[in-house]
Amino acid sequence: MALSIYVHIPYCLQRCRYCDFTTFQHSEILPPEKYVEQVHAEIESRQHRWPDRQVHTIYFGGGTPSLLSSELIISILHRLANAGFHWTDQSEVTIEINPATMDERKLDAYLKAGINRFSVGAQSFDDSLLVTCGRKHSAQDTRDTLRILKSRKLNYSFDLLFALPNQSLSQLRADLEEVCMFAPPHLSAYCLTVPEGHPMSRGRAPEDEQIEMFHLIENQLKTIGIEKYEISNFARPGFESRHNLVYWNDQSYWGLGVSAHSYDRTAGPFGTRFWNAKDINKYGEQARSTELPSEQRERLLNHEAMTDFCHMFLRTRMGLSTAALRKKFDSASVRLILNEVESLLAEGLLESIGERVRLTARGELISNHVFERLTFLPPQTTLTQAKSIPYLDDVY
Repeated sequence: MALSIYVHIPYCLQRCRYCDFTTFQHSEILPPEKYVEQVHAEIESRQHRWPDRQVHTIYFGGGTPSLLSSELIISILHRLANAGFHWTDQSEVTIEINPATMDERKLDAYLKAGINRFSVGAQSFDDSLLVTCGRKHSAQDTRDTLRILKSRKLNYSFDLLFALPNQSLSQLRADLEEVCMFAPPHLSAYCLTVPEGHPMSRGRAPEDEQIEMFHLIENQLKTIGIEKYEISNFARPGFESRHNLVYWNDQSYWGLGVSAHSYDRTAGPFGTRFWNAKDINKYGEQARSTELPSEQRERLLNHEAMTDFCHMFLRTRMGLSTAALRKKFDSASVRLILNEVESLLAEGLLESIGERVRLTARGELISNHVFERLTFLPPQTTLTQAKSIPYLDDVY
């Protein structure tokens, strides 16, 4: 089965106030040329673990990949190709771009290298909200970037952030009016998520208004033919993010760069996860090693795979396939999952569509509760003991 590759580029113009990804202000860490050399080294040293070199998707994320010169980004594609990984014009190759970090020359270089999808970190068309988020670009920068992409008839996605401090429904409605004017093929809508006590947790709309915002987004996008296909993602038919579907459909992916995560579904009965160091200096030291330390590798156990499988598939409108469950898990595990599914169906949080089940509209609004119910524990584990299991801490 074809492989998907994620490349993490941690450089940003600034650290956004809500961001918890491994990113750095570009002037505070090693030069991009040195970092890309480390990514090249990682490709050389770890390519052996992926015998199938056919590539389904490539995704440059961050951070702000478009902050780097196009030559550096393209050099990573060349290094992958030289290592024997190959893809076609039909493969999806995405790069995240921020407004004001891409021009026509850079775009031409991307297109010539085979990059064919662009994810625009716009967040809002409201300059006051962009300031609140700590973004450096302006709404006009976003408009200029979108006009370039639209005029070239390119495949692109728009990131929209909502439930921001002091954001009103009318401000969100104004954002959506501009979104509908540009009519992007894909949109990701993210409700601001920050811990209690965070500076950006103050002044936000109450929960019932946040729900109204969520419905407003969905209804407005429907008017221009953009339908929800995952909890936070909307697309015209055929323009869904094929790379993200890899994560949600239990497929293998290789994460390159600092803090990047990988998953090999063929390693062990339930797959193996492994990840790079979050510390950029430690990552540089490890990049030339053929294997990661044992504390950065994890062979999934049955209950962990059950949890991942249910959570990921239920994020999508296609939902969870009972046939796929039976193919991956033994009858006792399937029975355990389906017993909980039956309860969630009876409560109206899931609905049955043929041999699949998916979240209802009400289930989507409290999806964390549904996912908690479909979080499975090792045999003979009590709820008290479960609180100390690190894996569960990642779920909530």
